[in-house]
This record gives sequence, structure tokens and C-alpha cells, in this order.
Amino acid sequence: MSNQKNPRVYMLAILFCLMTVLIFSRIMYIQIALKDLGRSINERSSIKQKDLEAVRGNIYDRWGNLLAGNVEVYEIGVDLIHLVDATEEEKWDLANFLSSLTELNVNDIYNRINIPYDKQLAVFSTIYKDAPKEMIEKIIEAREDKEIYKSIAWNGRLTRRYPEGSLAANVLGFYASEGYYGVEEYFENMLATPSQKTEIYMAPYDPIIIPEIPHGASVMLTIDREIQSRTEKILDAAVENNGAASGTIIVMDPRNGEILSMATTPRADLNLPANLILSAYPELNVNGETIQTPFNRAIMQTYEPGSVFKVITMAAAIDAGVVTPDTPFIDTGYVEIYGAPVQNWDYGAWGPQTMTTCMQHSLNVCLASVAKMLDIPGFYSYLNAFNIDRKTNIDLNGERNYPLLSPQNPTPFGSDFNAPKWDERMLAYQSFGQGVAVTPIRMISSISALANEGRIMAPHVQKAIIQGDKIRYFNPMIVSTPIKPETAKTMTEMLSISLEVESSDALVDGYRVAGKTGTAEIPTLGGYTENLTNASFVGWGPTDDPEFIVYVWLEKPTTSIWSSVVAAPVFRDVVEELVILLDIPPDEIRMQMANQ
Repeated sequence: MSNQKNPRVYMLAILFCLMTVLIFSRIMYIQIALKDLGRSINERSSIKQKDLEAVRGNIYDRWGNLLAGNVEVYEIGVDLIHLVDATEEEKWDLANFLSSLTELNVNDIYNRINIPYDKQLAVFSTIYKDAPKEMIEKIIEAREDKEIYKSIAWNGRLTRRYPEGSLAANVLGFYASEGYYGVEEYFENMLATPSQKTEIYMAPYDPIIIPEIPHGASVMLTIDREIQSRTEKILDAAVENNGAASGTIIVMDPRNGEILSMATTPRADLNLPANLILSAYPELNVNGETIQTPFNRAIMQTYEPGSVFKVITMAAAIDAGVVTPDTPFIDTGYVEIYGAPVQNWDYGAWGPQTMTTCMQHSLNVCLASVAKMLDIPGFYSYLNAFNIDRKTNIDLNGERNYPLLSPQNPTPFGSDFNAPKWDERMLAYQSFGQGVAVTPIRMISSISALANEGRIMAPHVQKAIIQGDKIRYFNPMIVSTPIKPETAKTMTEMLSISLEVESSDALVDGYRVAGKTGTAEIPTLGGYTENLTNASFVGWGPTDDPEFIVYVWLEKPTTSIWSSVVAAPVFRDVVEELVILLDIPPDEIRMQMANQ
């Protein structure tokens, strides 16, 4: 037998080796040469674009009570594919269950769930929107009993909620895809950061990482929820009891400009749909012009304030040194100032007076004469110093301003013959609050100088901005110092004496306050009204160290046209609540504590 091996064995061995090398090379090619391509394809197929809607920031009162926030609500419907084989009995059972849950008409629901399933056109039928969590819990419980109820599905989302309903509605504004009015609109860019587009990597064997949802900043207000609530109740009662068309009350801390309360009428429940909120503010015909009822009269409606404006005229005269509280004046009941005829509110002559009694009796003749003592440059320089000619720039959306007719701005409405324009006679009328239109926020801000040693602080509702774990507080700002501290104290004493001598309904037991009434006829296209007025009152206290200033305005009261009758008691009612809520002891006790 030959010792030489069969050549075919070698050939098979060589062929096997070649096959092994080819297979190994192919494996290496797949694992190495195409590795990057595979990763690229995988990444492209597993990256999802997603819009992350920012969570809107909350709004709180000064003590952290929630005034506006977000709650999760649900859209309830049925997956139509689960109803393809359902019997009529099962469909009616489902419709009856959803009707009992949502209080919607059962026939309407049946029509919704009876829509034929179409994977292109009809997959899900919506039954109810904005369902609370409690409704979903009832559905989950019911699904365990009947198979047909498993066709019910829901999707959650965040919606804006106002826990206090209509409380401070005029201040807050409302949210409907974006902020409207008040805080919601003014702080829109802080409350709502823009939605963000992000890429989510969805690798099959890796956990899905969801980026953090952006949150808007929250706003803490200077508003005190309890003071706001009490003020609104007092205002609503005053409007109803006096048959007034509307009402406004502002409570401010004159030391720093913080608005503690700002109540107006009407007010809507902010949890209603936007169209129903706005329906609470109907269109009105004013002097032949159609206007919408202001959402917040405190900052959006100008009016002639009448005699409360005398506070500014007298303060200017005392500060300029042209009169003192005891300067004598003989009131004859009539005077002409630069050709403008002026009479007192009662058309009477009051005889010998002082500046204090002129304010006490609210004498137009006296105040017009005092304005003339200041003369035109002096009078209007003080009006400018009190910022009467400009907005307060309060941090609420929609503040209005009516041009001040003055030597510096005589024709703000153009040169048309019928357009309002300034001439020298305006000084007389403006001295007692006619021919000048202001908002309540403008008046309380300007007059607050008398309650704060001559300084006007910027009025504001923002106390702080909260972003994450950081809080940025608002720094109070002085915007003007129109009078000296001595003038402010003198005026406060004069107006306190005036109330006490008159036994005014504005007086508060245990507390000395200063204040002034204002009864103003309303200008129309046919002249001033006689039987309809704007009744106002401004007051502050305690007089030795004022911690609050309150402005009251009742529009067109019908029980009485006089502010001393309808507005002064409202001031008293508000202050009686304030001294309790602000923990201000009666004057006697405070003096005892100060002397210890």
C-alpha cells in the first residue's frame, strides 16, 4: 500500500480554510465596516421631535395664597374600534353611563358613540372636555364591571384655574391661550416661557430620557386676599344699596406704593370660558360712542373727580407759601377768575372763612381764588409735580390716561374748533376738579404724597417674582416729591379737623383719619348733568403715622348725589376692616405703647 495521501483530502482542507476566511471576513465587515452606517440609520429612525409646552407660572397673594394656578383636566371620549361589534343595548348602556357622569344629553352622547369607525377618518369620538380627576376615577372603577366601558378613553392636559373664582378678577385678568388684561397679560413673558422643541432618543434597548418640562416664573402680588375679599363685599353692598352704576375701591400702603386691594364692578368668574367672561363687561353707549365696560375701572376709566382734587390745589398753595391753614377768606358765593364764573356747590355765600374751613365746606369760590394766588405757572407746575398729566405706570395692563389741558399742552386733541382746548379760564375749573379727567389709580397715587411726607411712591401689584428656588423682590421707588414733609403734615391735620368738625360719616372710632369728599357733575355733550354725579372719597390714617390710603368712587349713585352721604361711609367701612386685618391698634393704645 502506498504511503502517499489522497490529493482530494488536501483540496477539501484548502477549500474549508478558504470558506472559513470568507465567513470570518464577512462577519468582520458587518461588525466593523458597516458599524457607523448602522448607528446612523438607527439614530435617524429613533429620534423623535417633540414640542414641550411650558407650564404657566402661578399667581399668589402677598401671603402665598394661590390666586391663579394650573390643574390637570381630561378630554373624555370613546375608541370607536371597540364599538364595532357592540350591540345597540350595549351602546345605550354606555351612553346612559356617560350621561349620568357628565350630565350631557344622552341622545347627543349616543350619536357621538354611534359614529362608524374609520381608521382614516373616525378613530376617536370626543364626549366631554375639561373633566376633573374625580370623573376619571369613576370611569376606572366602572370599567371593572362592564367590558363595554373599556371603550372609554381619556387624555390629560393642564388648564388654568382660579381657586377664588371672581376674587380680584379685575387685577388678575384671565388666560385663554395667552394672558388677557391685568397680571396675566402684563406678566405674560414671565408667566409663560416659550414652548421648546426637543429631540428624544428612542433606542430600543436604552431607557427613554424625557427632558425636563420648562416652567414659567410665578408672581407674588402685593394684594392681600382677605383685604381684597372684604373690600369687594363692601363695594358690592355700596353699589347695590346706593343704586350706583358701578364702583371702585383702592387700598394702598402710601409708604411703599403697594396695592393691598383693588376692587371694581363688575367682576366675572375667571373659570368661565373667555366669551362668558367678556360678556360680563357689556358694551355701553357713552355720549353717542359705543365703548366696552372697562375690565378694571381703577386703571382703565377716567372721570372728573370733583372736590377730591381740591386736596392737590390746597397742598400746592400751602407748599408755595401763598396761604396757611388760618389765612382768612371772605366767601361771597361768586367770583370770576380770568373771566370764568365760579359759584359754590350750593350757590351760597359762606362769609368769613379760613383755608381749613374752605376745605371743610368744600368751597369752589375759595379754591379757585387760591389757584389764582398761585397764578398760572405756579398752579400747573404743581400739577406736573403731582404727575396729574401722566400715567402711573402701574404694573397692570390697560392703564389709561386723559391729556391734561394746560399751558404746556393746550390743544392735545388738535386745532378743530369743537375740540377741547386750554385757556386761562381752565385754571379756575381745574382747581376744584372740573375740566380734568383722571383714573382712580392716578388720584390715589398723587394724593398719597400727603400721607407719605410729600413723596409719591410708584404704585405696584408685584411683590416678588419666583423662579425655581430664587425669589426677586420688587424695590419700592419714589417717582416724585411734589411737596415738603411739613406741607403733608399740615394738610393731613387740616383734613382731619375738617372731618371731625363736620362729624363726617367717614370717621372711625378709635382712629384719627384725614380725608376729603368729592361730588362731581358728569360732563356730557349737552353740558354737565345736575341729577347724576360721580361720588368720591379719599382718606388715610392713622394721621400721626399713615399706614393706608383708601380711594372710593361710586358712579352715578341714585339714593343721593352727595359723596358725604354715599362715599364717606364706604371709606369708614373699609377702614374698620383694615385696622383689624393690618393689626393697627387704636390711637390711644399706640400712644401708650410709644411712651413705654
